[in-house]
Amino acid sequence: MSIDPSKHEVGNSAHKLMQDCRRQCSRLHFDSAVTLIGFVPHDCVTLAISQSTISRPTVNNRELRPNEIIVLYSGEFVRYTCEPNETLFTLTTNVEHYQQCVANHSLIDALANRQAYRFQVANFKLVQSAIDVFNSYLTSTHVSPLKQRNRHEQSFNEDALLVALIRALTPVGRSALRPPTRRKIATEAIEYIHQNTNKPLNMKVLVKQLQTTTRSLHHGFVETFGTSPIAYIRNLRLAHVRRDLIRNTWPTVTETAMHWNFHHLSRFSKAYQDAYGETPSETSRRNRAMLATPEK
Repeated sequence: MSIDPSKHEVGNSAHKLMQDCRRQCSRLHFDSAVTLIGFVPHDCVTLAISQSTISRPTVNNRELRPNEIIVLYSGEFVRYTCEPNETLFTLTTNVEHYQQCVANHSLIDALANRQAYRFQVANFKLVQSAIDVFNSYLTSTHVSPLKQRNRHEQSFNEDALLVALIRALTPVGRSALRPPTRRKIATEAIEYIHQNTNKPLNMKVLVKQLQTTTRSLHHGFVETFGTSPIAYIRNLRLAHVRRDLIRNTWPTVTETAMHWNFHHLSRFSKAYQDAYGETPSETSRRNRAMLATPEK
């Protein structure tokens, strides 16, 4: 992929985890809003997964849920738009290698009879397992560079990345027959949360809106998205605050926090610092200084 030419001077940390005649895998991380555009290479398959559990990056102008994996085929266009601090893992492999992995590990073929490029994973633990494999591989490449590893070890680890992603798409147990009702409730809940993020939200409001029980909502949300509804709301609001501070949307940090329904400023500041390793004021000052610096 390439950065949209309308974007420039974007700070990023891009790690090409591997590249050979069969596979290319990357970890992309940006500190500014950025759009990536490109096409899947000929006779190849590309899978993409977001590391963040709260951001809603868009692929081909469609927002993703935290439990979705993108699967694109040879020649298909891809436009990925992400906000600051979003991390994207991409894996591209040739169709032959993809089919071999599907057959060798008895996995579902996501390309067979495909009607959409977004796939919802039955259980968020499967998404997290795939992300863990990517992070583990990233760590191992830092400890032991690719050229220092033997070919068998390198090939085994690289296959594990593709297998982890495809396995996440394979329904298991009862979810293969009929998704539990609580998963449907969780999906409806996350849509409602994103449409009303800056409004007062709590479990009572969500339960009433969705006409469900606290137990069904909580367990369904954790199972589907890997976190509780309340934690998701808090982290989503923090992400919106950080985005607005970076974009200098509001005149002050206080106004930004209040807009996103943080009314206890000391607790807000601590939660923000725990999440991003700096205070809201530090984020604001740094980005105001960057915006004030004239372009060369």
